Amino acid sequence: MRQRKKKRNIDLGKLYLRAEFYMYKKLIAGEFGLKETFWKFGIFGILAGLLIVKMFGALLAPLLGGISIYKYFTAYFNPLKMDTSIVVYTVCYLTSLCLFIAYNISMVFAVWRSGARYERSPWLSRIARLVIILVVYLCLRSFF
Repeated sequence: MRQRKKKRNIDLGKLYLRAEFYMYKKLIAGEFGLKETFWKFGIFGILAGLLIVKMFGALLAPLLGGISIYKYFTAYFNPLKMDTSIVVYTVCYLTSLCLFIAYNISMVFAVWRSGARYERSPWLSRIARLVIILVVYLCLRSFF
């Protein structure tokens, strides 16, 4: 008797996530060109992340009424009478802020390593490294 082969079910979601992780891993390793890493992922990626975090902050600020998140949840928060929109916007804001910080740190590594592989001009490599550090510093300084 002939044995039948089992059909392999391919989960496209896992395949897509694996491809995205592989691309991110290559980006952090500096395997993309300096121009692509610096402009696409560095400058435009950081500005897009900054826009998202600022958007959640702008949605949260009027609900808090001028008090800090920490002070609201330590002094004014009552779980029995909570405003769920404040909790949801706070979770979205803090999650996006944490992801933004992690992305900024990874972009510094990506541009730094991509600059090390750049062979055309050592000056452009150094300028890109300096500018990405300055952009990350200015973005993070706007929050802290």
